[in-house]
Amino acid sequence: MFISRPSILSPLIRDSAIRRYAGIAVAACGVDLLTKEIAVRSLGETGWVLLTDRLSLTLVWNTGAAGGTSIGPFTWLINVVVTVLALGLVMSVVRAMAAVDARSTLALGLVSGGAVGNLASIVAGPVGVADFLAVRLSDDLTMVANVADLFLWAGALTLVPVGATLVRMARAERRAARPRLVPVQAELA
Repeated sequence: MFISRPSILSPLIRDSAIRRYAGIAVAACGVDLLTKEIAVRSLGETGWVLLTDRLSLTLVWNTGAAGGTSIGPFTWLINVVVTVLALGLVMSVVRAMAAVDARSTLALGLVSGGAVGNLASIVAGPVGVADFLAVRLSDDLTMVANVADLFLWAGALTLVPVGATLVRMARAERRAARPRLVPVQAELA
C-alpha cells in the first residue's frame, strides 16, 4: 500500500491566486521564448523587416542590463541575482495582493513571465537577450525590445491601479485608527 505525504507545495497549488499567477507567468514566458526563437531564425544576424515608418523587426543582442546598459564584467551575474531576488519578492506577495485586488495576479504574472523569459535568455546562451521589436522614436533614437519587455511594461502599468487601491486602503486604515476627540461640554453648576 502506497501512502503519499502531502507536498510542501500542496497549499500553494490549491491557492487559486497562486495558480492563476503561475499560469500567467508560464504563458508569458513561453510566448516570449517562442517569439525570440522565431525572430532569431527569421531575421538572422542581419535581417530587417520594415513594418511601418516607425516600427520594424531587426535583431539586436542585448548583453547588458535593462536598456542595454553595462555594469562592467559582473553585468551577467548582477542580472541573474537581481532577477531571482525580484522573482522571490514578487512570489511572496502574490497571495496578499490578490486578496486586495484581483488584477494583481495578472500584473505580477506578466512581470514574472517577462523576467523569467529574459533570465532564460541570459542564462541559456553567451550571445545575450534577443531584442527584435524596433521602434524609431526620432531620427537619432531607436528603441529595441522583445516580448518579455512588453510583458514587463504591461504588468507594471497594470500595477498602477493596484497601487492606488493599496494607498486608498492604507489611508482609510490610518483614519480609522486615529483616536476620535469627543468635545467635552463644561458643566454648569
